Amino acid sequence: MMMIRTDITKTAAFTGHRFIRYKDRQQLKTNLERAITGCYHSGIRHFLCGMAAGFDMLAAETLLAMKADYPDIRLTAVIPFRGQSCKFNPADKERYRSILGKADDMVCLSETYFDGCFLRRNDYMLERASHIIAYYNGEPKGGTFYTCRRAKRMNLEITNLY
Repeated sequence: MMMIRTDITKTAAFTGHRFIRYKDRQQLKTNLERAITGCYHSGIRHFLCGMAAGFDMLAAETLLAMKADYPDIRLTAVIPFRGQSCKFNPADKERYRSILGKADDMVCLSETYFDGCFLRRNDYMLERASHIIAYYNGEPKGGTFYTCRRAKRMNLEITNLY
């Protein structure tokens, strides 16, 4: 596993649900742009993305599109295991490949899938960030709940776009 050293105070991470209603996508993208810009103006230049379908990939695509205006922002794709995209639909597989091709860095935490690998990926990002940009509906279940709850316990700043 490759470790990327970052300044935690200049790093944010994305976490969110896989399902985003089609009618909410454009507003969410606008809100992501605002949140990323706000982080940028507070000194954050590095963003970690867990590369799940849904919010993670939308956040990564939004950030990558903003690089024209903010060329010093960096995206690190944090992959829980090699083959993460194997069960994605064809369109999401292509988006995944495209994001990986444009990301500044990539960290793969495991060669193979194992129980808990997604939570391990989330922990990796939380331990390297001071700010979380979330898309969390408030339900007390799942990986986004786990990540937001742990971020709160760690006193990380959380921007919830839900």
